[in-house]
This record gives sequence, C-alpha cells and structure tokens, in this order.
Amino acid sequence: MSDTTTNNQAPVSGATRVSEKTQRRRIQRPKALPLRTWLLVLMVLVSGIGLAMSSLAVSSIMRNVLYTRVDTELNDALHSWASNLDETFYTQDRSRRPPTDYVAIAYYPNGSVVSTGPMAAIPDVRDVYVGGEPMSVASTEGDTEWRAVAAVKPDGSVVVVAKDMTTENSILKGLAIVQVIIAAVVMLIIAIVGMWFIHRALRPLRVVEKTASQIAAGNLDKRVPEWPLHTEVGQLAAALNVMLGRLQNSVVDAQEKEQQMRRFVGDASHELRTPLTSLRGYTELYRSGATQDAEFVFSKIDAESKRMSLLVEDLLSLTRAEGNRLDLRQVDMLELVLSVGSSARAAFAGRTINVNNEATDIPIVDGDPDRLHQVLLNLVSNGIRHGGEDAAVTLTLRDDEEHVLIDVSDDGKGISPEDASHIFERFYRADTSRTRDTGGSGLGLAIVKSLVEQHGGSISVESELGRGSVFTVCLPKAKQAD
Repeated sequence: MSDTTTNNQAPVSGATRVSEKTQRRRIQRPKALPLRTWLLVLMVLVSGIGLAMSSLAVSSIMRNVLYTRVDTELNDALHSWASNLDETFYTQDRSRRPPTDYVAIAYYPNGSVVSTGPMAAIPDVRDVYVGGEPMSVASTEGDTEWRAVAAVKPDGSVVVVAKDMTTENSILKGLAIVQVIIAAVVMLIIAIVGMWFIHRALRPLRVVEKTASQIAAGNLDKRVPEWPLHTEVGQLAAALNVMLGRLQNSVVDAQEKEQQMRRFVGDASHELRTPLTSLRGYTELYRSGATQDAEFVFSKIDAESKRMSLLVEDLLSLTRAEGNRLDLRQVDMLELVLSVGSSARAAFAGRTINVNNEATDIPIVDGDPDRLHQVLLNLVSNGIRHGGEDAAVTLTLRDDEEHVLIDVSDDGKGISPEDASHIFERFYRADTSRTRDTGGSGLGLAIVKSLVEQHGGSISVESELGRGSVFTVCLPKAKQAD
C-alpha cells in the first residue's frame, strides 16, 4: 500500500515541477515589442540624448561667459575703488563705492581689517590665493556662492574683492529650466512626427503582411504592390513577387500533375473495364463448357489483350505529352513534313500519301522536332485508318505573316459536324464499331491536341460526310534574332 502511494505521487510531483518551469520560463520571456515601438523609442531616446548634450554645452558656455565677465569686473575693482579701501572709504564720493553685491576686505599689516560694511553673508576668503586668479568660495554662513580675488597693495596690505553670484546662478538656473521645457516640447514634437513618419514608412510592410495572409489563405494570384526598386521595400517587394510567382507555378504544376494522375487512373479504369469484362466472360464461357471452340475463345482473349496493351500505351503517351517538357529548338517544317511523308509511306505501303509546299518563306518554328513529327504522323495515320481503304492523304505546308500551317487532308468518308466538335476529346469515337475494328483507343487526337497546345499552337478540323476531312495545325513562327 505504501509503494502504491509513492508511485502515484511521483508523477504529480514531476508535473508540478514542469508546470513551475513553464511558468518561470513564461515570466522570464518578455513580450517582444513591435518594430514601430522600437523605432519610436530609439528616435526619442537619441533626440533626448542630443538635446541633453546640447543643453549641457549651452549651460557650460553661458557659465563661462558669466564667470569671465565677473572675473574681469573683480580685477578691475582691485585697481579702482578697492585700491583706496581704508577708514575714509565711506566718507568718499558715493559714486566710487562698490555695487551692493560686492564685498571688499582690506587686511593691514598692523592687524586692522577694513570692509565695505556690515554684511548679512560674509564670503569665506581663507582659501583665496593672494595674487592668483579669481575663484569661487562659499559663505561663512548660508549657501551663498561668491567669486573672490585677492591682491597685495604697495603698503603691504591685502585686499580681497568678492562678488555675490546669486544673480548669475539664477540666470543659469532659469536657462536650465527653459532648456528642459524646450527639450520636452521638442521631444514631444519629435515623438508625434516620428510616429506619423514610422506609420507611413511601415505602410508597405503592412501591405506585404496583408498580402502574405491572403496568400496563406489560398489566394495564390495575389501579388505585393510594386515600389521603386532603389528603395529597400521595392527590392523586397520584387523579390517576394518573384518568389510568389515561382511558388504559384510550383503549386499549379503540382495540381496539374495530380489532375493528370487522377485523369489517367479514371480513364484507365473506365476504358479497361470493357476488355476486362470480355476477358472474364470468355474465360467463364470456356470453363462452364458452354463452348468447346478453344481457338475462338483464345483468339478473342488475345484480341482484347492487345486492345488493353494499346490502350495503356496510349494513356501513357498522353500523360507524357501533358507532363513532359519540350526540347525546343528551331525546326524547318518543310524538312519535317517531307520526313513525315516518307515515314508514312513506309508504314502504309500501297496507300497514296502526298506532300505539297505552298509556303512563301522558309517555315521555321520553335518546337520539339520529335513531338511535331509525332503530331503529323498521328494525323496521317488517323486519315489512313478512318478515311477508308481507298482514301488518299495529303500534307500541305503553307504560311502567313505570323504562323506556319500544316493541313492534313483526306478524301475519305468524313465525319459529321456533331462528331467534329468532340473529336479531340479523350476516348471519343465517331464510330465505335469501326474504331474498335481498326484498333483505335480514342486517345490519338487527344494526344495530338495536347502536343500542339504545348507548342503554343492550335488544331482544328473541317469535315463533311462523304467528302473527307481537313485537320489544320497552326504553329507560331520562330522569332528572328535582331
């Protein structure tokens, strides 16, 4: 019972420790401030430091100016009214007496001391260096600051002249208060202007953020607005748009691959269902003893097997045509058409296959020669197989200002307008029984259409029952180098 209790308490203790660590980690991690807050704080902080240094410099300069002026007045006093400081000083002309904020003290060799009169605050002149520069001293009582200078007269007496610095210190104090007020107002203005400027400067980033959110929600066509490329935001927007374009192309390619695979699986399962059913039917027919003609059964099984093989090969060809990239190069279509004619005559010996050239210029296109050869040979084969036993096929090469056109015509049975509108669809058969007899899978023209469109071209058909068909392949001419 004791062991059980101990085991039950251990996980609780561990969970408590984990919880405490989590809480401690949360406390130790301060929440990150937004960039605009950091920029505003940095701007105000730098401005405050600059204003503080400026205020200190102004105060220091002002203090030096005031103290230099006082020192000059003290030295002048030593050689003017303070030089006649004796018992008769107060009986002299009042215009020669010192200002009220000045104090003069004379120390005579006989020990007598003469001052300018009774004072509420007396400067402590014990540390004043005789014959030296003016210096600041305190009061014997109170906190009044004095500026004092001492000199020796010819009769051996020592004269000390001091000035009360209350007025000058009040000026410096007032200047400091004014500077603080000005600095506060300036920092407030900087904060307001900085907030507006940062808000305006970061607007493109907010647009980028909004665009990224829309893209994350599935809108891959969205792009970041363009800004001048000489700006950082413009360079960022350009790089993002390039990345988004490549991302969209990758997603589209992946979706197309997936759709091709689904189409392939769906088409294969749909088209293979009939021959597989036939195979199983003939097998069950033979097993059940309903027929003893083994040669007939095996011939049917062989025919359906060949049909399935052809169907699978055509499905794979269509998938490759839709998914593979082209090996583009400049192709002379006259040479290609002549080559197709030779190949077709060898494949269909005894059939009439003609080649006509009506092009007014050298018919050059940017394309994959192997794929274009496959397109034209498939069209010729289609005309031979479905045009009738005596149908002749003609390849006619022509051009206009921007395109090269190849007509593959036959004088066979033709097709109806309704069938012509669906002839390039997958597994479409204008005549099901005839197509099965000739071994067609219904994918040949779908493969042709896919390859032509990959070359940036188009294919069309004109046909009339009893008068044959004309398939026209239209390809853009190759761009001539300047």
